[in-house]
Amino acid sequence: MIFPDGWDAEVVRDMCGEETGKYTLGNCSVRWAYMLAIVGIMDALILSFLAFVLGNRQNDFQLEEQLKAEQKGEALITLS
Repeated sequence: MIFPDGWDAEVVRDMCGEETGKYTLGNCSVRWAYMLAIVGIMDALILSFLAFVLGNRQNDFQLEEQLKAEQKGEALITLS
């Protein structure tokens, strides 16, 4: 989000022209790179959140299965 901060650097002025400023690129353009970077960051955040939530749900499911197995084992011991 802060990528325009370096546009007024000497190297950028040499490549894009003298009218390049902090928020104007002069003769250069960014095209899709900036938007794809933002989409990639959002995608990584959403997928990491989803992995965390689903990982916790799977852990809870495994605990329930273990409790059921233990209860079933106790029931078999008491019946024997």
